[in-house]
This record gives sequence, C-alpha cells and structure tokens, in this order.
Amino acid sequence: MEKKTQSPKERIEALEDIKLRGLYLHGYAFSADATPIVFDTLEYQQLVDQFYEENQDLVTPVVHRACRESYEFFMTIVEKALNQVRSMQDTIAD
Repeated sequence: MEKKTQSPKERIEALEDIKLRGLYLHGYAFSADATPIVFDTLEYQQLVDQFYEENQDLVTPVVHRACRESYEFFMTIVEKALNQVRSMQDTIAD
C-alpha cells in the first residue's frame, strides 16, 4: 500500500497530535505514582516510531534512536519538525 502524501496543513495537524499525546504521556507518568521515565512505556515507543515513520524526510535513524531514549529530546525534535513544516507551508503560501 502506497503512503498518501499529506498536505502541509495535514502534516502540521499530525505533528501537533503527536506533541499533545507526548505531553499527555509525560503528565500521566507524573500523576499516576509512576516514575517520570516515560520512554520505558510501549505507548511512548509507539509514538516515537509513528513520528519517525511519518517524518523520515526530517528525522534520521540516529535521531529516532535518541528520541526513543530521551523524552525531552523527542519533544524538542517534534517541535523542530513542526517549525520546519510550518516554514515550508509559509514558503508555499508566499
């Protein structure tokens, strides 16, 4: 099955969804008497993998592995990807 190409707007929405889910996981880890180490959860690993699969043009395999090991790094990379896609959208709109 061929992957459908997302418009910049759809891509921004997908990245914002990943960002919000990441923030939710982080908040859940702190509020559920769990350790604040989010990256040990299957849900976190799946979120990072989804981010990588959908953004291979922006994320290298090395960065993907680092994201799997550090929540803070992952959230920084998600924000960076969001900024890149937004600037691509602005360039197209001009």
